[in-house]
Amino acid sequence: MLLPGTVGLHICFDEQGREIEVLDVTRVDKDTYRIEETPIFNPGIALGDIIRVSEREGIAYYIETVKKSGLVRYAWLLSKEAAASGEIRSFTERVTEHGGRWEQIFGGLLVIYLPKHSLVDAELEMSRIIKHFEG
Repeated sequence: MLLPGTVGLHICFDEQGREIEVLDVTRVDKDTYRIEETPIFNPGIALGDIIRVSEREGIAYYIETVKKSGLVRYAWLLSKEAAASGEIRSFTERVTEHGGRWEQIFGGLLVIYLPKHSLVDAELEMSRIIKHFEG
């Protein structure tokens, strides 16, 4: 689900220009964007972070992180059965209801972002779900 004003931006995180990915972003200011999805090539950048870039020839080169999102990131690699389960759907609905966001990347990588003082205990809930599918 794209947010209003969200666009795909070609972003390069390395100086040689080898690792370019298209990320959904929202413009905050000139050369400044809020990241609206999890970057694959830079684990130090997360959904909701605001970054500054330098744009050349249609590519945005990462310069710095202006502001971290303040969200806590959790990630789990799930089995195919767990990833498609009602338990995960229910969990992600609760995450959204509590002001968080989530992504399922490549089908089995579940990434959860929650406000720091969320009432959702992501680690406890996921340990229960994972244990259910291991047994």
